[in-house]
Amino acid sequence: MAKNLLFITWDGPQTSYMEGLFMPIFNEIAKREAVNFHVIQFTWATPDRIAITQQKANELGIQYKARPIFRKPTAIIGSFYSLYLGIVFLKNYIKKNRIDIVMPRSSMPSIMINRLKKRNFYLLYDADGLALEERVDFSGLLKTSKQYRFFKNEENKILLNSDAVITRSQKAIEIHRHTLNYKNSEKFSVVLNGRNTEFFKPNFSERRLLREEFSISVDATVFVYCGSLGPQYGWDEMMVLFQMYQKKHAHAKFLILTGNIEFAQERLPLHLKTAIILKKVSFEEVPKYLNIADVAFAIRKPTFSMQGVAPIKLGEYLLMGIPTIASAGIGDSEAILKEIPDCFLFHHESVDNIEKALSFIENLKDVNHKKIREYGIQCFSIEKSAQSYLNVLNLLK
Repeated sequence: MAKNLLFITWDGPQTSYMEGLFMPIFNEIAKREAVNFHVIQFTWATPDRIAITQQKANELGIQYKARPIFRKPTAIIGSFYSLYLGIVFLKNYIKKNRIDIVMPRSSMPSIMINRLKKRNFYLLYDADGLALEERVDFSGLLKTSKQYRFFKNEENKILLNSDAVITRSQKAIEIHRHTLNYKNSEKFSVVLNGRNTEFFKPNFSERRLLREEFSISVDATVFVYCGSLGPQYGWDEMMVLFQMYQKKHAHAKFLILTGNIEFAQERLPLHLKTAIILKKVSFEEVPKYLNIADVAFAIRKPTFSMQGVAPIKLGEYLLMGIPTIASAGIGDSEAILKEIPDCFLFHHESVDNIEKALSFIENLKDVNHKKIREYGIQCFSIEKSAQSYLNVLNLLK
């Protein structure tokens, strides 16, 4: 008999990870096991944005509902009102749809689930990084504040009460185990962020056509960055590295694929504007544009919270066979990258990190794109990802 699993998430208006990451993984799991996936997404996205996610859910056979997050009269008051309504909604939804497994993702969904008094389902908590510590690292949240203590108490409660907990790194497990004083260690598992290896794969004819479209010569080195932009995403390091390389190689280009176009435009050095290409593209177009790249950036500030993440863009780069410069100290990616040829670990604390990274780029010769992709498939395929989830679901019996 098929199990009914409910995934609950709380998102801002611009996120596309639901249809780009989770739904394809859920679909892959459903091909292997009798699991019916339900998704409740609390969001303040526009109707057009929600419609995109709804369409993807329909295509993949996932039951999806968007619930509003209110932002008035203030964001805080609106959020608490949304939480109150969400608790009532989830209680009824779980009962009506005979949900067997509830999987809240991160902080806000866990608050709602913590308030369901009667529980006749398995609780699988998706810790997905160290979300509360990210607020400390990047949003100025103080550990001494009432807000931090409230969220930390809620996190501790769901960690304690869950039947299983999934993370994206072994380092995150160690941190959570410490929180629980090393009790119930067997409930923690790492799951993988996976991509469709047939979707993310090199296409040399597209590479040639796109280079012609952008008037990029065959022998010019093209750098690429794909993803969000902000203080934690290594903007300064990328600009310094590209600028130093471009001084010696005038034809070099830097393609930046991001939804944060304004962030980039405000910070682009004037003398580099003609060498940098800014594009906002849909998820479906990402592999097409990655094809033209020779070197990719996966740099993130290695704060405490970054020990819990697994950058999905790293997987995309590797599946495309692109040599990659990635930060050490980010989740478990260091252990992965040290095995892969033609990739470079960027140590932020090293005084000569820029010089070493530049030397790595200058010395890239006869790159083994096939070998890079093979490692990418081992670590970031959707099949491997689905199996890592199944290993956890099979424990809930």
